[in-house]
Amino acid sequence: MAPYWLLSPFLLLFLVFGLFPIGFSFFLMFQAWDPVQGLSSMTYVGLENIAFAIEDPLVWLSLKNTLWLAIVSGLPQHLVAIPMAYFINEFLGKWRNAAMGAYFLPYITSTVAIAIMFSSLFSTDYGVVNVVLTHMSEWPLVGWLFPGANVDWLGQAETIKPVVAMVVFWRYVGFNVILYVAAMQAISREQ
Repeated sequence: MAPYWLLSPFLLLFLVFGLFPIGFSFFLMFQAWDPVQGLSSMTYVGLENIAFAIEDPLVWLSLKNTLWLAIVSGLPQHLVAIPMAYFINEFLGKWRNAAMGAYFLPYITSTVAIAIMFSSLFSTDYGVVNVVLTHMSEWPLVGWLFPGANVDWLGQAETIKPVVAMVVFWRYVGFNVILYVAAMQAISREQ
């Protein structure tokens, strides 16, 4: 009986903050509801909400954007993390833990701090990225690649998607490096 008492805080929190919201969301999927009116205003509508979601173009756009983000930021994470993990595992020796800590730091950094940092980097008027691109536009050989006008990175759909993918990549590549290093260390060297 003692193991169940030890597990009870987790089970209670998981029930309240995990299973109940999932179950209630599933229940709401079949209801028309105005939350301001309270629970008594719910009416059963069957599959109308699902039909509405299937016909809504914004649902399909959000699914397309989610898939794009998963491919553009998720796939490169692993393609970069595997060689980095191999290098850390094989060649860094006593510096291995310091390198893993440095790569893991973005993962444990506050989301708000990351948002502030990247919004400052990609600011239209005073962002570091636009300042660098403006200076590069003055170089004779590569100036034609970078027009001098400031880019509105965070205000246009075609520019914010790569920025968000880069932020996701930067934040989670270190986590994947740690996982791959741990997996490589678990491989037996005896043959």
